[in-house]
Amino acid sequence: MHDLHAAGTVTIGDVRQSREPKSPMPYWSIFCLYCNGYIADALLECLPQDKRSDPSYPLLSGMKAGAALACPYCNGLFGFDDAGQPQPPHSGWPVFRYGRSELEAKKHADGEPASTSLADWALRHRFTQPGTHLPFTDYTYAEQAPPDETVP
Repeated sequence: MHDLHAAGTVTIGDVRQSREPKSPMPYWSIFCLYCNGYIADALLECLPQDKRSDPSYPLLSGMKAGAALACPYCNGLFGFDDAGQPQPPHSGWPVFRYGRSELEAKKHADGEPASTSLADWALRHRFTQPGTHLPFTDYTYAEQAPPDETVP
């Protein structure tokens, strides 16, 4: 049953959801070029808000050339060509890294207790097909990286 409410929400079953349009988070279905870890849900909502406001963010979320993401498994930097295929990034491209606090919030939203490590949570719920590295084991989080980091 669907119940419409004033404030832009709708109830579907027992869940009240916003009817406001959201920015869709991409489904990538790619393998890291370096460690062969599988990335299906890019979890770009776990990038710090200031990075999601960066002018290069639409390139990353749209799988276009011009921005690099640090692999959640091996920390290697990759980007995309204009056809949406993973490629090594070019020098000078801005680097996007996951924020530790954003990942902790996502872990909590997935029902995991605070005592669960990010690596264990990610392996169970988000990055479930590692290649040569487990997720977030030797990862440089956004909070640890220079704020204007670019590909060397």
